[in-house]
Amino acid sequence: MRIHDLVIDNFRAIEHLELHDLPDTGVIVIHGQNEAGKSTILDAIDTVLQERHSAGGKKIKVFAPVGRDASPEVTMTATVGETRFTIRKRWLKGKLSELEISSPVHKNFTGRQADDELARIIAGEIDGSLAKTLFLRQGDLEPGIAAAGIPSISQALDTESGTGHSGEEDTELMQVIEAEYSRYWTAASPPKKKASFAAKSDAVDAAREALRAAEAEVEHLSAYVDEVARREDEIRAVDAELPQAHEELAEREEAYAQASQLQDKATSASEELDRATVARQRAEQDCAERSALTERVEALRDEERTLRGKLAPAQEARDAERAKISQITEDIDAAKARVAELRAGLRQAEHARDAVRASRRLTAVTDQLKLIREAEEAYAGLLKTAPTPVVTDADVRALEKAEGELTLQRRLREAASAKLEITAAGKTIQVDGEEIAVDGTEAIAVFEGTQIALGDFDMVFRAAQGAEDPHRAVEQAEDALERALEKLGCADVDAARAARDACKAHEADVKSARQRRDDALAGTDADELEAECVRLAGQVEELAVDSLELPENEHEAELAVKGAQKALDRAEKDVDAAEAALKPYADRSAASELTIVQTRLESKQSEASHAAAELEQAEQAAPKETLDRAVEHSREQERAAKDTHAALAAELAAADPETAQHMLEGAQVRVDNLEKRRSEARNRITELTGRIEIAAGAAEQADRAAAVLDAAETELARTTRRADAVKLLRETMYEYRDAARARYSAPFNDAIRARARVLFGPTVDFNLTDDLTVSERTVDGVSVPLDQLSGGTKEQLAILTRFAIADLVTASGSTSPVPVVVDDALGATDPDRLARMNSLFTQVGKTAQVIVLTCFPQRFDRVAAARTYSMDELKAPQSTIN
Repeated sequence: MRIHDLVIDNFRAIEHLELHDLPDTGVIVIHGQNEAGKSTILDAIDTVLQERHSAGGKKIKVFAPVGRDASPEVTMTATVGETRFTIRKRWLKGKLSELEISSPVHKNFTGRQADDELARIIAGEIDGSLAKTLFLRQGDLEPGIAAAGIPSISQALDTESGTGHSGEEDTELMQVIEAEYSRYWTAASPPKKKASFAAKSDAVDAAREALRAAEAEVEHLSAYVDEVARREDEIRAVDAELPQAHEELAEREEAYAQASQLQDKATSASEELDRATVARQRAEQDCAERSALTERVEALRDEERTLRGKLAPAQEARDAERAKISQITEDIDAAKARVAELRAGLRQAEHARDAVRASRRLTAVTDQLKLIREAEEAYAGLLKTAPTPVVTDADVRALEKAEGELTLQRRLREAASAKLEITAAGKTIQVDGEEIAVDGTEAIAVFEGTQIALGDFDMVFRAAQGAEDPHRAVEQAEDALERALEKLGCADVDAARAARDACKAHEADVKSARQRRDDALAGTDADELEAECVRLAGQVEELAVDSLELPENEHEAELAVKGAQKALDRAEKDVDAAEAALKPYADRSAASELTIVQTRLESKQSEASHAAAELEQAEQAAPKETLDRAVEHSREQERAAKDTHAALAAELAAADPETAQHMLEGAQVRVDNLEKRRSEARNRITELTGRIEIAAGAAEQADRAAAVLDAAETELARTTRRADAVKLLRETMYEYRDAARARYSAPFNDAIRARARVLFGPTVDFNLTDDLTVSERTVDGVSVPLDQLSGGTKEQLAILTRFAIADLVTASGSTSPVPVVVDDALGATDPDRLARMNSLFTQVGKTAQVIVLTCFPQRFDRVAAARTYSMDELKAPQSTIN
């Protein structure tokens, strides 16, 4: 199939789009922004070829435009095999289908007949699987494609391998085998039983298990009766043992209560001992703290006397340090005054130098601005005198084309128009209102609607139905030429050429003036130069006021600045030297030392006073003798508490409360276990009695279970024979199919390698699976599985594999070729591979029709594209892109 023209109306986001005169071979690049409708072009082509005009539902409603009450419509002209046709379909409201076959025999169909005839043409010439494979939609660039499943590829590979065998694999027999196989086996490898098949075995197992359960129920019936007797004996034994167990429990409870009371008394004695010990420790601590406070007061008085002796020497050192610092500070102030005087002189010298520089720069900028103004005035004058009308080479070419078309149509009209020969002697007739004198025989050209008046007769010429009207074509050509001349404001084509020449001459003058202006600017900006000129003028004026006398030139000004700078540097070094002499005294160590001594003395005096006051207050509250007596009393109380605690501890060890508790717990567990065994035995007897009643019909149930098992085994055997038979038949068919596919591997691999060498070099090779899916790529002897390749490489393999398929089908002629459509690809391809892919697109375009839909046309700049379209141009109202 080759697509020639495509018109899309009201299809999703496309309100109107036209593509005309597409070449049969070559790369056609259609570019536009995201959501501009590029992918919708694919949907429109697929829908007009595959869907009937009467189709509806969700699959058609998704193509209706949003927010507009309009019906999607597609018109396409294409060639399939030897048939060239134009199909027009509209869906939803106002449904229609019109098919016009222009060759080999002209025919017209409408409605259902048009849909049926189109379906017949496509089914007879186009492999649907091939079309689906070669239409690479956005996000569907899968490199692993099972080429052996495409009938036309199998046919092409049969031709390539020379077997002459039909490549059609999906035969009716294989479909029947697959349908029967799928009833019993899954598609897993190795195959597993389907649930319905496995259920037969499960039914046998369930029946067998039911039989075993019924037989076991019969065997258990007698065991239930014996167990009931044993359980009754167990209850009688427990009832005899329980009274003695309850008596033992009461004795153990009494012994444990006495031991617990003794345990409480011993705990109270221990707590009393702890309190006596704490009181003794507190009394001893109070006595120790009073002794420590007395010693601290004496130590603080000694430290105070030592600090008072250091005070006088520190004051003498501080006074000497002050005198030295005063002398050095006077020297620093004198040096800084000298620096300030010299710095003022340096500023005056710099002002003089800046005034000289600004004056020189002001002169240069003023001269340049003068040149720029002159160039600007010349350029502006040329812009104001632009010639009218404005006519370009493209306009003249369009007029020449329209004029040539008019000449051609007039000649065609003269050649194709009917002639009416009128013979008369000195008569006058009227043709379309124009009087013509006839004296002899006059041949008059007549067209559709030509009016002729002969005396009392008025005649109108009507061409045969279906005949083309050459006069109409001439009128259209004249109208097109007139509208083009009117648009340009020219009387004729020669006037347009003259206007074009005048525009070119003026454009050359403008270009020359613009160059002179740019040369005057010399890379600068005129506004910036104006601003600089104003700033420099103000600077010169200001510096001239501040400076008493300006140097003759910039060199003398620079020497004056350098001299002032050197004098200032020397004065600043003098300041640095004086400040360096002051640095040893910066921390004023003698004054700091005096302050430290004074501060420490004051602090020590305060600390000693507070300590003495604290000691006096403590003695008043509790004299030292009172504290000593409290210590002795607390020690006597602690000794008495220890004796009481020791006596109770001995009694508690003899009573052994822990052993008494363990014996009590054992007696309680014995009673609980006896009662538990009695309760469990009674419950078991109740359960067994129910089981005995239920198992009364166990023998009859066992007979029924045996019958169910026999029926299930018979059904399983019958189903297993059918499943094994169809499995063997399928394996045999696949064995023969795989042998046929093995013959395809070499020619298909060669076809892929022929395209892949452009990308991966001459050593590239591929490993294929049984269904001709690429599984590994090998370059320079290194094989990499398909799933481990980069995203960009997978994308490239997906495209070149489709190119190889297109090569095989085109070369074999086994089916009508299908355009290769690539939607928004090569986004993950690096620049070098992108250049090679461009070369590959160019090569494929020599024999195939390749349509590229992309958001980034620059990706395909190296492709020798037959046509390049912008979606904005294609969707322009009433546009016709040729």
